[in-house]
Amino acid sequence: MRRGRIHPMLKRYFCIINESRARHTVGLEIKYINEKINDLTRSLQTYGIQSTTALGESSTSRTEKVQQLRRSYPHVAEEDIICLDEDVKAVVDHLVNETKNCRVVSIWGMGGLGKTTLAKMIYNHNDVRHHFDCFAWAYISQQCKTREVLEEILIKLISPKSQKERKKIEKLKLDELAERLHRVQSDKKCLVILDDIWEGEVWDRLSPGFPNTKTAVASKILLTTRKKEVAFYVDQQCFLHELRLLTEEESWELFQKKASLRGEESSLSTEMTVLGKDMVKHCGGLPLAIVVLGGLLATKHTLGEWEKVSRNVDYLRKGKGQGGVPVTSVLELSYHDLPYHLKACFLCLSDLPEDEGIRPIKLIQRWIAEGFVSLPIRARVGEVENETMLDVGMSYLDELCQRCMIQVGQLTRLSGRVKFYRLHDLVRDLCLLKAREENFIRVVLMGEDSAAASSYSSSSSTIRRLGVYGMANRNVGDSRRRGYVKPLRIDETCNLHHVRSCQFYFFGNRLEDSDWLYVKSIIKVFKLLTFLDLEKTKFTVKTKILPKAIGNLIHLRYLSTRDSDIDGLPPSIGNLRFLETLDLRNNWYATTIPNVLWRLEELRHLYLPKRIDGRHGPFRVKLRLDGLSNLETLEGFTTKTCDVRSFSTLTNLRKLRISVALKNLAVILESPSFCNSNRLLRYSSFSIGGDFQTQEEQSLLRQVLGFRHLHKLELYGSLTELPDTFPPNLTHLKLPELKEVAMPTLEKLPNLRSLTLNCWELKEMVYSAGGFPRLIDLELTLGPWTVCEWRVEQGAMPSLLQLKIFNVHSWKGIPDGLRFVTTLQKLEIWGGSQKLKDRLREGGEDFSKIQHVHSITIDGEGLPHA
Repeated sequence: MRRGRIHPMLKRYFCIINESRARHTVGLEIKYINEKINDLTRSLQTYGIQSTTALGESSTSRTEKVQQLRRSYPHVAEEDIICLDEDVKAVVDHLVNETKNCRVVSIWGMGGLGKTTLAKMIYNHNDVRHHFDCFAWAYISQQCKTREVLEEILIKLISPKSQKERKKIEKLKLDELAERLHRVQSDKKCLVILDDIWEGEVWDRLSPGFPNTKTAVASKILLTTRKKEVAFYVDQQCFLHELRLLTEEESWELFQKKASLRGEESSLSTEMTVLGKDMVKHCGGLPLAIVVLGGLLATKHTLGEWEKVSRNVDYLRKGKGQGGVPVTSVLELSYHDLPYHLKACFLCLSDLPEDEGIRPIKLIQRWIAEGFVSLPIRARVGEVENETMLDVGMSYLDELCQRCMIQVGQLTRLSGRVKFYRLHDLVRDLCLLKAREENFIRVVLMGEDSAAASSYSSSSSTIRRLGVYGMANRNVGDSRRRGYVKPLRIDETCNLHHVRSCQFYFFGNRLEDSDWLYVKSIIKVFKLLTFLDLEKTKFTVKTKILPKAIGNLIHLRYLSTRDSDIDGLPPSIGNLRFLETLDLRNNWYATTIPNVLWRLEELRHLYLPKRIDGRHGPFRVKLRLDGLSNLETLEGFTTKTCDVRSFSTLTNLRKLRISVALKNLAVILESPSFCNSNRLLRYSSFSIGGDFQTQEEQSLLRQVLGFRHLHKLELYGSLTELPDTFPPNLTHLKLPELKEVAMPTLEKLPNLRSLTLNCWELKEMVYSAGGFPRLIDLELTLGPWTVCEWRVEQGAMPSLLQLKIFNVHSWKGIPDGLRFVTTLQKLEIWGGSQKLKDRLREGGEDFSKIQHVHSITIDGEGLPHA
């Protein structure tokens, strides 16, 4: 009987368990459905499916909060410029005409009209370049840092030739800095451009560094501003140049240029032309709005796509503010048209400070760390060989640039590649708006306790990303008024455990000890971090080794201490098994690195510091990198502190920068990365120290020169004979002392941009016509007692911008052919005699050969321009 009773009881218990399990399963499904509904709701907001009234309200709100948040670079030429010739002529006339007696010229207009573009054209105008002796361009943001601006202007005006001189300037007190800047502008004809000045108060802080009309009429100031009263606040007698909106014809011309895909001529049907002109009217003649709309339609190729955009533009037009131009609406339309994967990538830019450039590789690595980049199916199944996540991320960046969501900010001088991107002011306004709507990023002030933090602590659980502003002087009142920088207290009890990304932005001098504790608390509390950026952070504490708790961030994908004064990593760094990017680059401090990096099996990109502390354990062994079979980028590797045997396991390298002793070169060249069958390596840079004397050593050099992926080569020591072949992709070349240089071989290199030659024993150099077609920088070191005859034929070095010559004591003189190198902008001569200086001065025997060169210095002393 008991057994009969037990059986039903057990059966009942099993039924209860199964019922509980079923309820749990149903509960999970309900939770999943609710999450999907929430995701769909957010997607509706992301794609802009909302009422006209709501859209209008957000547009009005954005108009009230518009900020000029951009960084300008005078040497980067703007494309597709129209209708500014008369503006340039008017402003240039007031700058160079001495009879005008005009000290300040102001360019005034609303955001997006092209004030900075016009200022760039004036800055680079030939008449302006010949009229003034010195030039400086300073970007003045809403958070104007007075000392940094004055220091930047002074450095540009006097062009210090050594790091020591720069250090002297940096050590000047603020009043001494202003006094010296004032004196320079009083003694020389200087043009200083202050781009984007917002408040008269800013000028009050800068004005001690500028002479007034009575003391220096020759020096001029050109400023751009959105506020008319600011222009007259700087100088009541200033010449005010107001930029106008474009006419319908001019707007259509600009639109056609931007809407032509990749610059190709596009033939529009009659229907598309009518639609296009109607859409352009909604831009109100504002160049920025037209450029963004053109960038949007550059990706649309059918009438149906244009009709869809046209309907949306009309829809957005109804929500514009009274009497306003629908710029933000057009920008918002461009945002809504972004593919889903690019929206998150774009919103990642919302924590950028106003004067921060966007480094492309760093941005892409952040996208990868946060999971915004994924390999396409064609790459995963092997249809596309050797495509990496970095390649895919670069395609994302190119698409954002093509759609005019980001703009090229600065190009590298030698390679011409993009060094920095930037956000236009109104585009960044849109980015901030969307980031707030999506609660995508919270920007906070480092380490400042505030009761205000509790006012939004209830929503802190939704924070996924932090942009932390570290400001030494805590002078962020203006930022706080704009509402996107708030103090936030971080400790073990705060409810911020969901944070996945934390990026620091450093301002000022060194931060306080409490700020270092703040950083340590972030590392201790935010255990789900995938992205941690400590770039440029500097603290007053003596010991700045990352805390042991860094090893608990097992989800971390990206870690950077680049250019910070963090001087060491703990051994626990080896626990970060999912780390993909480790950036330790630093030119100033020796960094202690424990010998555990070989354990980071998922590492893709490793950037080592210039100086590595060699204490890698009790026996001072070299740093091991074996086991990093997934490594794609390796920079800063040196055989002095790193184990050269690690190369046998680095089978996935794409980019390599290495400094190697000649005795270790053979081991590296035998590694799989350099075998003939390997097609992965795309870029390599070698710095090799040693004397290439024997046949075996010469053979190793020829093997290096046989790599098509070799872009940069520096040789130190001695070289008995120069090889007769070089790789076609070589862009940088530095050669040691040579008795003979095979100039006909070198000058045929199609991509060579930088050449450094040690010509101590050369008797003759001949640069023939058509030679060195893309050379930009040339540096020659002559022998102090050797007379070297240098001939430059007409047509040689047609792209040369900078020429440096050392040890010219016995030099015969400037080559006559330099008169034909019309691109040359800067000439530096060191070790020159007084006789040579006299020959180069205006009226001198050699002056006609170099009179077209803007900047000429001999032993650090500048020669006045003609």
